[in-house]
Amino acid sequence: MKIVGQPLMLLAAALVASPVLAMFEKGSPVKQLTPSNFDRVLSMGLQPTFVAFYAPWCGHCKNLETKYEQAARRTAGIAQFYAVNCDEDSNRALCGRFNVQGFPTIKVFTEKRTKRGSRKSVDYQGERTARAMGRFARSVLPNLSKKLNSDGLEAFVTGTKTPKAVLLTEREKRSDLWKGISAQFANQVDFAHISRPGRALLERMGIVKLPAIVGYSKAEEPEHFEVYDEEIKHQPLAKFVKRISSGKTKTAGGTRKDVAPTKVEVKEVVGQEDLERLCIDEDNRSEIPVVCIFGVMALEPGFQESRDEHAQALEVLQSVASNQRMRSRYAERDPADDRSSTADKDEGGDEDEERRSKNALEPPFRVLWANALGEAGKQLCAILGLSDDLPAVVAVSPRKKAAAPYMGSFDSADVLEWAEACYRGHGMRRIASELRIGARPRAHDEL
Repeated sequence: MKIVGQPLMLLAAALVASPVLAMFEKGSPVKQLTPSNFDRVLSMGLQPTFVAFYAPWCGHCKNLETKYEQAARRTAGIAQFYAVNCDEDSNRALCGRFNVQGFPTIKVFTEKRTKRGSRKSVDYQGERTARAMGRFARSVLPNLSKKLNSDGLEAFVTGTKTPKAVLLTEREKRSDLWKGISAQFANQVDFAHISRPGRALLERMGIVKLPAIVGYSKAEEPEHFEVYDEEIKHQPLAKFVKRISSGKTKTAGGTRKDVAPTKVEVKEVVGQEDLERLCIDEDNRSEIPVVCIFGVMALEPGFQESRDEHAQALEVLQSVASNQRMRSRYAERDPADDRSSTADKDEGGDEDEERRSKNALEPPFRVLWANALGEAGKQLCAILGLSDDLPAVVAVSPRKKAAAPYMGSFDSADVLEWAEACYRGHGMRRIASELRIGARPRAHDEL
């Protein structure tokens, strides 16, 4: 006797046993968490960590799956995305631990700690779209990188035995990529950044382009470091930082020792020819500095006292020139800028490559001097309204035809700080008359 219902019963049993309801399967950017790995994974770093508590039979969970995976891909390097299957018997205690009462429940673990030392979590209440989850991830991304100036680098490196990673950049604001890397390795490496590093520091380290990333695996050897030499993307940068954290640095090619910084020559302006060649050459605008710093001081070569005073003043100006923060004429796009797209790269690839190739560092201002007892110095004082109190210093922007006199003490650190402010346009005022001084005498002009 043939039983018609038996095949139907076997099919139904097979459907119940099949994995058709599985979510976040192998190959997904979203990894599964269980009681055996949950606390270990959450303790590995301080990036914003999304955990979706779900049940495979839940329709809202299935609707979330694709968008949740998209968010994980879009925020790779700055956030982590995980999931817990609350329908598994072994996971139910874990879901109960976080008071999960409906599906899906998304919790975001931040860098903040509970009294017991575990990471705090907040319920994600935003839109369940990849864009919205990405925005939220960035809003809670911690900034764990310490801000330094050029003089504070060695103290930071030697302050603790923890390996160090330092970003040297022209930008004041940290990128999400650097914040993400800092959070990812927060328990293994100390991070810092220097905005607009000084020329002397860059020369000492042999760095000619910004941004640059430097790794120190041994705090007791600050003179040994490795310069990151790959593309600034998350995966290669993470490998670099991981190697630094393990104490394994390259034995050659990336490590350099301190060298004496190059002393920058402060050239004298004697006439209009010097002025145009060194500061206001309209025929070659690419060579025009953003700001010219003029030091006007008295020099009587026949008197030893005058020569000594001039040498001291010139030393101050040389210090300003040598320690200015190098900048690029072409600022690079932030590597972690999410507004970039494949289309943008395809359309402007050649131009972007050309801009990057020109990203060599340049001094933002040129430091010059003029003798207050000569015609050039006298005319500069008259045109720019300088006082008779010498030495006098003035900043001139040849492009904007603006100037600003220095009013503080003649100290290299104070003058440098003022010059940096002038570079950013602070205190600069339009020059009323054209910047022209008497012609430089030539040998055949002498009587």
